[in-house]
Amino acid sequence: MKFRTEYKATPIEPSLDPSRPIVLVGSCFASNIALKMQSSQWEAFNSVGTLYNPVSIAKVLSWMIFDDEKSDALENSLFVCENRIHSWLFDSHFSASSKERCKERIYDARDGLLSALENAQALIVTFGTAWCYSIENPDVNENERYIVANCHKMPSALFRRERLNPDEISSLWIDLCHRLKEKYPQLRIIFTVSPVRHLKDGFEGNSLSKAILLLAIEQICKNIDFCIYFPAYEIVCDDLRDYRFYASDMVHPSQTAVEYIWEIFLKTFIDENGEKMLKEGEKRFKAMNHRPILIE
Repeated sequence: MKFRTEYKATPIEPSLDPSRPIVLVGSCFASNIALKMQSSQWEAFNSVGTLYNPVSIAKVLSWMIFDDEKSDALENSLFVCENRIHSWLFDSHFSASSKERCKERIYDARDGLLSALENAQALIVTFGTAWCYSIENPDVNENERYIVANCHKMPSALFRRERLNPDEISSLWIDLCHRLKEKYPQLRIIFTVSPVRHLKDGFEGNSLSKAILLLAIEQICKNIDFCIYFPAYEIVCDDLRDYRFYASDMVHPSQTAVEYIWEIFLKTFIDENGEKMLKEGEKRFKAMNHRPILIE
């Protein structure tokens, strides 16, 4: 008797090479995978902050990679709240006490991203939610909605909550993927949907949101052969299917779930030689971070 439907990984060729960098962007789930890579000494760049909706992720990548130094996009995104400077394009990790320091942090992240993409073999993009918040931003276009990456705890009355649709997402990303491939010919793009549950949107709202993201990614991957979908969302929801595999908040996957997803990721994208490299890297990482017990 079977009491569980188990996801069977299908190896994808060509496999990824752990000696070459990976760039990750998107929701906080991307950070979990980046940490797994880094703990195996796989160079993984994930420094553009936490971004949840597909429009904000695309907007940040477009500005960082394709906008020239004269662009006003960053300047127009800055605002003051409680004596700190924030950006509507980024999360609060880039906020600072002065405009200069805020911009410095963002430009440092951009320089790191551009450097990493020069040699990166793949870009992993994790969509978190199809829900987004927009404001009126006269500095950009008074008639155009301005979707923000983070509300920075500003009053809810400032924002309009809306849900993106699959065609809007896929159209935006198909164009962006082609531009990325033109600039970085070696790049493959791996899409995932975060298994983190956005219950602030309600049970129905979260389910609809994830469905929209899945439909959008399907359209993208059907149109572009260098785009791949990795089913992190389905692994948690349809394979593990148990609250044992969620953290205490019942929203984020537990460490055990992350480990399981990581194992399937390796079976999907890493060959035997690559797996050996990662195991050796993990041993070196543990040795470097080992703290001996001192007996006085």
